[in-house]
Amino acid sequence: MKKMTTAALTLLLAACAADGGLNTGAGGMGQSLIKAAVDNQCRTELNNRNEWRLAALAMSAEQQRDWENKICGCASEEVPNQVTANELLQALNPATRPQAVASVTTKTVNACVKRLFN
Repeated sequence: MKKMTTAALTLLLAACAADGGLNTGAGGMGQSLIKAAVDNQCRTELNNRNEWRLAALAMSAEQQRDWENKICGCASEEVPNQVTANELLQALNPATRPQAVASVTTKTVNACVKRLFN
């Protein structure tokens, strides 16, 4: 297991060194995983919010899906701008994944709120 973690870390660091960011190679794969996790976490949290459930009563199922897609789509789009290398590594570890995804989700949703209100 340690060899796998070391190999993943090596690939991630090589990708970062190659282009100075987390957008390609192992980092890109990690971001894709985090984007999917953030989207899922966003939808779960959204559906647990009383305000959303109340607003959803006034919407059709299609309208709910559209708004959910807009809100959580924005959050997952913000991942490359908000995720740190440390959070990316934590997201790859099953033991620390929930905390890392929650942290990234909070930052991405906050960025979306700022984008919508500016």
